[in-house]
Amino acid sequence: MKKWFCSVAGLSLALAGSLAVHAQTPPVPPPNILDVEMINLKPDLDGPYDKVASEYPALSEQLKDPTHVLAMEALTGTPRAIYLSGYDSFEALQKSEEWLIGDAATDAKFDAQDAREAPYISEVHHTLWHYRPDLSNNVTGADIPHSHYWEVMIFHMRSGHAEQFEELTKLYRDANLKIGQNTPWSAYEGMMGVTDAYLVLVPMTSLKDEDTALAHKKQFGAALGDEGKRRINKLSEENVTSVEDNLWMVNPEWSYVEKSWIESDPQYWSSEPAARPAPKHATGATPAPKAPSAP
Repeated sequence: MKKWFCSVAGLSLALAGSLAVHAQTPPVPPPNILDVEMINLKPDLDGPYDKVASEYPALSEQLKDPTHVLAMEALTGTPRAIYLSGYDSFEALQKSEEWLIGDAATDAKFDAQDAREAPYISEVHHTLWHYRPDLSNNVTGADIPHSHYWEVMIFHMRSGHAEQFEELTKLYRDANLKIGQNTPWSAYEGMMGVTDAYLVLVPMTSLKDEDTALAHKKQFGAALGDEGKRRINKLSEENVTSVEDNLWMVNPEWSYVEKSWIESDPQYWSSEPAARPAPKHATGATPAPKAPSAP
């Protein structure tokens, strides 16, 4: 079935089991403006890239970079790195971008690091997204500093069909709540560098969440009911053009995170590269067929 109900199964699997929360960790609110930098790596060069990318956080710390970054590497799809930076406003983004202006020595250090990294990269793409609390769910229940895995979805809509995505999301959220899965996720609407798109971020403290979620798949379908399934499929076929759905693993060596995150999980955020499992790239991130998906 080339329908949204089927393609959303990956989302329901990830969401259904991701409620494990460390009570001692304060909630990390989603930023109002999200800067997403997607880096495509050249084939078989992710190893050399890893070495150079791991040097950025120490340089940022040394130079007192005001912008913190959560970095992840793709577990599905082609070899890629993704860097997430959050801002309260566009004014805050401006201040971050202007940090290096007038400081030639600091700027030169980052330029030199970028030059060392460039041979391993085939493409870099920046996008800006605006937080949509009305399309998100239970964000205070997410334990972001301990979320070592993320499902990242981008839903591409037909132009002018924003209301239909909102309805799809709410149908999905209501069905999950009916089966007791008040799962955290944050939703963003594309603003710049991307058009007619929505980003859904699902944090997971462990991939065991995926295993636990398998038990809820039938319950989710039952909660939707026949009418709900038909409505979701119709909305999907008529309004969603494609979906990118991928699994990512946080890379602490590439990340430059808040001090509070490090204090909440010092062993993880200061771990050596050898302590982490080597990534295995599988097939993922494909455009949905004729009738794709939404959350």
